Amino acid sequence: MRLVEKWRRLMKGLLSAREASDFLKRMESEEGKRAFYQEVESSFEDPNLSESYLDWDKEAVLQKLLEKKRMTKSFWPGMLTARTGAYRRFAASLLLGLLVYGGYLAFFDSNPTSSSEPSFQSQVIVKYNPKGKRTKIQLPDLSWVYLNAESYLAYEQGFPNGREVRLVGEAFFDVTKDSLRPFTVLTGKIQTTALGTSFNIHAYSESPGVQVTLATGEVKVQDFVSSSELHLLPGEASKTHGGGTPMKKFQVDPNSVASWKDGILQFEQLPLSEVVRLLERWYGVSIHGPAAWPDFKCSGTFGKNEYLSNVLEVLGHSIGFDYTIDEKNITIHIKP
Repeated sequence: MRLVEKWRRLMKGLLSAREASDFLKRMESEEGKRAFYQEVESSFEDPNLSESYLDWDKEAVLQKLLEKKRMTKSFWPGMLTARTGAYRRFAASLLLGLLVYGGYLAFFDSNPTSSSEPSFQSQVIVKYNPKGKRTKIQLPDLSWVYLNAESYLAYEQGFPNGREVRLVGEAFFDVTKDSLRPFTVLTGKIQTTALGTSFNIHAYSESPGVQVTLATGEVKVQDFVSSSELHLLPGEASKTHGGGTPMKKFQVDPNSVASWKDGILQFEQLPLSEVVRLLERWYGVSIHGPAAWPDFKCSGTFGKNEYLSNVLEVLGHSIGFDYTIDEKNITIHIKP
């Protein structure tokens, strides 16, 4: 399957957790980036495109492509009215480039009922955090977003068509109140809507479902797969379970769930396999171990800027494993 097609399926929530994880990992490699660029290039069917752009000038490369092909559909694939197949393919290709590289590009949209000459619509801002990085972002409406590691956030510059953002990964939102313009977060088939509140959304591709946790105010969560809807109050969370099963609501400690935004690494009764993935994302490392991780449940709270070696020492003593560190590669040896 072509990378462009995989991206389209990812944005529509059609990839499995393993497929999505493998896809994103590939896009972190130079080979993956080059393959993606070549697909974008061929999709334009433009033999005059300079080979010098293969040097990967990031935003400048895709900006040049956009200037040459001033056409696309609205930038939220699958959420708005579909345009032609060509527009849809171009949007998928271009948006993937944005998410890989970060930054922003000008997007254009054409009205199918008007002349064929597209007009300038808006710019799309895309923020991306690699493994090991967390950032705080202010949105056009003065809302704040804490974006976790290995996460993407995209929105139209200035919010010309309403306060709407797309999230892949995890983020904590502190939303400025505006009763006339609801604030909407799109995460696959889940839509979270608020007026002025604060909440956390955990939506990593490998995670079992999307979890929305409310800290203050009130939010409405809609699952378009199961056609279910929940209204959350502070201290409540919702989670999807896939397969068309309706969302469930439960009580949580929102401070614990969102402690990551303050640099605190915290987990409770988390399977070892998920702890490994969490540590890889938190510290920007690769962890190697047995083909199948033992069915251990782990709990722990580690302060800001805690060394990875200290975390591994605590877990190793509790679970029973040794480890070796070679720069960004960690190998775990489970004791018999």
